[in-house]
Amino acid sequence: MRTGARTKRHIHIANEQQGHNMTMDPTSWSSCWLLGSQGLHQSRDGSEWNEVGASGYPVQDLVRETERVLCATLWGLWEVGQAEAPWIQLHDETLTEVQSIVPRPGHPGVAAVSAYGLSFGNKSEHGTTRWISHAEGLTLNERFSNALLALPECEDQWLVGTEQGVLIYDETKDLWHRTELSGHPCRALLFVHDRLWAGTDGNGIWQSTDGHNWSRAGSGLDDESIFALGATQDQILAGSLRGICSGDGTSRWRRSGPALLVSAIGAHPASEGPWLAGATPGGLWRSDDSGARWHQVGDFHTVRVILPPEETA
Repeated sequence: MRTGARTKRHIHIANEQQGHNMTMDPTSWSSCWLLGSQGLHQSRDGSEWNEVGASGYPVQDLVRETERVLCATLWGLWEVGQAEAPWIQLHDETLTEVQSIVPRPGHPGVAAVSAYGLSFGNKSEHGTTRWISHAEGLTLNERFSNALLALPECEDQWLVGTEQGVLIYDETKDLWHRTELSGHPCRALLFVHDRLWAGTDGNGIWQSTDGHNWSRAGSGLDDESIFALGATQDQILAGSLRGICSGDGTSRWRRSGPALLVSAIGAHPASEGPWLAGATPGGLWRSDDSGARWHQVGDFHTVRVILPPEETA
């Protein structure tokens, strides 16, 4: 299988490179920007970046914990722990082309979605992680998943953005539910400001209070393709096919930045902190005035995910 061959090649690359670029102190992860590109990168100020090894890995999503970072890549799921240690494999032969991960209790600490659906992992009797896909009864486009979110205040309920739209999976009952948001691929999901937000391909941004019923958010993006969602203290940020959009979800969206496919976006938690946007292709862009002006930073060709610092200090 070609994917398996690529996995072995990149494991070899990662092992060769361990220790050369992994200079991050894990205790500082909460106060740093994290970025997924060809490998994992970190920055204290959002301008100067350091690589944290595994430069051959196309990182699609990140989950940050106290003592580790989990990296979803096109070649599986990896754990980055101590700075001098190699990346630890958390996938098996069934979990590949991972698009999104979110925290989940127990081992390995996350749920994952991929081109093959929603998967949960468990530790086997031999200590390895085995993954089980949950895609029974779904069409091909419903299985192909791009985004994942745990439904707030709903135990064991998962919101999944697929090529067919947004679905809800009830883990306890092992049942899938179709929602109103259907017929267009969903590329991004977000819960912020007490609402669920969904970015679609060719159908703009939508909002919901329960995940089942959806209404269009704001105006001016009805036919736009949205690939990433983020937020400030009072605004929603979106990465579109033609740059960055910002707004409150009720009025008209405001466009800014370079007219590139923006695949990642994030804002510093401090009210006056910078915004960062990643393009594919087009690299990393920064605004220090709430999106009025943008300039390029770093040396990236593509950027797929941005995690702002968790601390405001």
